[in-house]
Amino acid sequence: MQTVSVDIGSTWTKAALFAHEGEELTLVNHVLTPTTTHHLADGFFASLNQVLNVADARPLLKSGEVQLKYSSSAKGGLAVAAMGLVPSITLESAKVTAHSAGAKIAQYYSYKLNRHDIQELESSPPDILLFTGGTDGGEESYGLANARALAGSKLDCAIIYAGNRDIQDEIQTILGDKDLTTVDNILPDLDHPNPFAARQAICDVFLSRIVKGKGLDVIVGETGEEPMPTPWTVYELVKAISDYDNAWKEFMLIDMGGATTDVYSASANTLSPDTVLHGVPEPFVKRTVEGDLGMRVSAVVVGESTQDMVKVIFAQQPQREEAFYRYLRHLVGQPDYLPLSEEEKYFDTLLAGLCVGYAAERHAGTKKQVCTCVGNVDLQMGRDLTTVRKVVGSGGWLSRASQFDIHNWLKYRELDDQGKRILLPNQFEYYRDSNGLLPLLANVARLYPQAAARTSIQCLTL
Repeated sequence: MQTVSVDIGSTWTKAALFAHEGEELTLVNHVLTPTTTHHLADGFFASLNQVLNVADARPLLKSGEVQLKYSSSAKGGLAVAAMGLVPSITLESAKVTAHSAGAKIAQYYSYKLNRHDIQELESSPPDILLFTGGTDGGEESYGLANARALAGSKLDCAIIYAGNRDIQDEIQTILGDKDLTTVDNILPDLDHPNPFAARQAICDVFLSRIVKGKGLDVIVGETGEEPMPTPWTVYELVKAISDYDNAWKEFMLIDMGGATTDVYSASANTLSPDTVLHGVPEPFVKRTVEGDLGMRVSAVVVGESTQDMVKVIFAQQPQREEAFYRYLRHLVGQPDYLPLSEEEKYFDTLLAGLCVGYAAERHAGTKKQVCTCVGNVDLQMGRDLTTVRKVVGSGGWLSRASQFDIHNWLKYRELDDQGKRILLPNQFEYYRDSNGLLPLLANVARLYPQAAARTSIQCLTL
């Protein structure tokens, strides 16, 4: 059986044809075409026809000779506003849930919504508002107050309520005129996060509403196959790799694109002696997405977000710093631009390093020493990745950059701005997804998870 996989990115549409026999996947063909952002179906079918080497791939799909699985991140990511109660508990659980569903966090709110929050939501509405807060049987007043604030607003987006079940009925009554879906609480109690129902609801909204834009609905109509968010499929592939090979039980994957940098980690929630965890336990596989860190579309924002580091790098070369920022502005205007001069290549490398370093830092946990009545203890927030020994680079630039030394950037500093120790790997092997196959294998993993996991490991380059 042959399977064709297509991934529609913000800049490029990738397609690959795989043959499957037993536990073996064989790459038959692989093509890359520009994404047709005005109408995604044009680039999709061009890629499909090229990879199958036919004038029109649709008869092959309809006959069942070839299976199709595809994904998309071309809309710029599924934008979710996360709303919780306590920032380090229910709000953090909401963010983890949204990220694992392939979404990016556009806004986040804790405690009670105020007038400014409502105005912000109305002026920049997300695709989905993930409304959480309170364990079952816990705090009710904040959730009810926020429901009333939303009911009186002009916000027009899908709302998923995944908070305290004791007030579900009241929430449904208050928000009866909104596009509301109610699911199980993502945090029924502090020791047992339950993200699965909310995660599935986010994906359902993606399939029912988000695919109707920019030609995705045409693809669905012509192929009979629905897309999945690319980050969702990659998240599931990371889980499959971790489950398949014990040598890859724990690892990190950094997927850097033109608009965002996604970081995935498979890692146990271990605590060293004399360490106390602050917040709720995290899942074994975690994803974070940084919408301000990308190699092309977000280049100027990267420069703004990392200006303190840029000033340090160019401390003795102010003119070169100005040239760097000019280069970033040029990239935003021409996102398919490739560097020509040695200086531009250096600027690209610097831009990539900033994306990798800051995205990894935001993903990792931190630790600081605090004084208690029983002595000093280490307070840990998030996950400790210091024991991870394998890191994978994926996405167009990282896949191609054979000379890029990620060791210089993954842990570019020991302490964050608050003096907390950053819990990133100290020593690790770096692998590249040199052929850019991981997003495509992620689609195939929906059919053949073990074979896709095995092939993913085999295709990595040290």
